[in-house]
Amino acid sequence: MSEVDPEIKALQDSIFLSKVARARRTPIDEKIFDGPRLFDQSCARMRSGIRHEHPDFTSEQVERELRRCLKIKRLLDERGLYVDAGYIDEQL
Repeated sequence: MSEVDPEIKALQDSIFLSKVARARRTPIDEKIFDGPRLFDQSCARMRSGIRHEHPDFTSEQVERELRRCLKIKRLLDERGLYVDAGYIDEQL
């Protein structure tokens, strides 16, 4: 693996630590609502991608395709075909 410039590594560490600090300061009620917000944002991006791939689709067809994609994702999750590898430390 290539060496990371010490200045870049310091910047990465600083950004990471500031994100951790911000997450720790976030009130629990905001954290609870983050899940649905992120899901809504993800669905909006998926709709945009579907519209881009199928510009002739009506709104109903876009929604149907979105639901189809979400169903496939849920089935994959339920079957455990893809497992989160977690954090990969480049220093290994």
